Amino acid sequence: MKEFIKAIFCAPTGPYEELNLPSRLTEDVFKALKEVGINRIFGYGYDDRRETKIATLKLCEKYNIGYCPTLSSFSPYITIESEKRKAFNNLSEEEMENYDEALINEVKSYLPYKAFKGVFFGDEAGYLSFNGIAHAKKVFSKNFPNLEFHFNFFSYSINEPIFWGGMELSRNPNLQYKKPFELTKENSITFKNRFNFYNLLVDHLLSQTHFEYISQDKYPFEPFWKEINNSVHVALFELNAFFAKKKRQYGFNFYNYLQAGQWSSCKNRRHLKKGEMFLQTNITIGYGHEGYSYFPGCYPIDFIFDKNIEYAKKGPAGLIDINGKKGEIYKWVKKQNEFISLIEEDIIKSDFLGVSSCGKYNNGFKIKDIKDLPDNECIFIGKLPDFVKYRSKNIKIQSSNEIMISSFKENKKHKYFITNLSSVFKNDLLIYFKKNKFRLIKGNKIKKAKNAFKIKLDPGEAIYLIEEI
Repeated sequence: MKEFIKAIFCAPTGPYEELNLPSRLTEDVFKALKEVGINRIFGYGYDDRRETKIATLKLCEKYNIGYCPTLSSFSPYITIESEKRKAFNNLSEEEMENYDEALINEVKSYLPYKAFKGVFFGDEAGYLSFNGIAHAKKVFSKNFPNLEFHFNFFSYSINEPIFWGGMELSRNPNLQYKKPFELTKENSITFKNRFNFYNLLVDHLLSQTHFEYISQDKYPFEPFWKEINNSVHVALFELNAFFAKKKRQYGFNFYNYLQAGQWSSCKNRRHLKKGEMFLQTNITIGYGHEGYSYFPGCYPIDFIFDKNIEYAKKGPAGLIDINGKKGEIYKWVKKQNEFISLIEEDIIKSDFLGVSSCGKYNNGFKIKDIKDLPDNECIFIGKLPDFVKYRSKNIKIQSSNEIMISSFKENKKHKYFITNLSSVFKNDLLIYFKKNKFRLIKGNKIKKAKNAFKIKLDPGEAIYLIEEI
């Protein structure tokens, strides 16, 4: 049976005396990650030393956590054309074979370690890199069919250079590159066209070969609007719904990146709230996905070079802070994962049918409060995306605030995952079933539910109902 992914991106780092940073490759850090529910570490970022990867693998084995590092042999497949380097498409057959051999040999060097689960191949690459990534995936799967290959997409909040070149062009905007076509008319990079150009991006990779694992990373609680302290970006709903639909086309497993704290560089800083942490987790599950990954898992070393986010390094951002201590959100994540641990296997083995909603959305602001704000169409106001809509006839709910009802089915057994969409207010529900009995899972408790019952949900909280036949 496939495993529900609960990962961190940004792995623990080794000591950096020149930066006056302690090692986070410690028993305390890995014990904390295990106790909060983590079962995967994705290695990518500043500390790319092989000795760090080996130490991580050894500690992961002790705490039964899988490790998927990013390896040095991956970069040629992602590189876009420049004056100094060839793009993968322009390599000779001999050059490709040499790179493939280097990839195979580097992966083989980690096979003796039991915690080595596979690789995190790439993060936020662009359209021009996808031929190389697809080729690498084919080589990897042919040689290591039992290992995992992870790739993370940008969200749809991108500009044209990032569409083509991903992080490479984001970091090096002066690089010259050739575009295979123009992004014009209905495919131009505008919010209105977001699903048109995003379809082009996603389909270009997924149509080339099969990927078992795909993810994306739009963080919905960044403080864009100082006037609205409780805003939720519509991407939390839209991208989870988008990939729920894409899964039906391509058959991959999807996990969403969760915003693990706050690291904004703008003056309007806000600490992540408990209801926000719960909401993003439960919306991901509510769209039938196979897991999630926290960013940042461990506070990234490269973040310390930005003095504008100095405040975030000791608690506000990350499950683990820059000194190896538990972050502000740790206790909430632990509580949430205690709930998820009771339902994750059941969710994975069930068929996701779709979502519906009821109740009037209230997150502490009114439409008139946001109507003149820039980019206000990005603020969620209670309207679910049109993707994967489904309304069950077997359950009726009255609620004091808006809820999302996610319907699942296993053989003839109906299941419902019900989420309070307010990250601010509690929600009073009255739930009716037409027939049969259900088991109710709330928090870390399981009990039988009557055909009609009342229940109160905390901000962002969800419950799971399983029909008893």
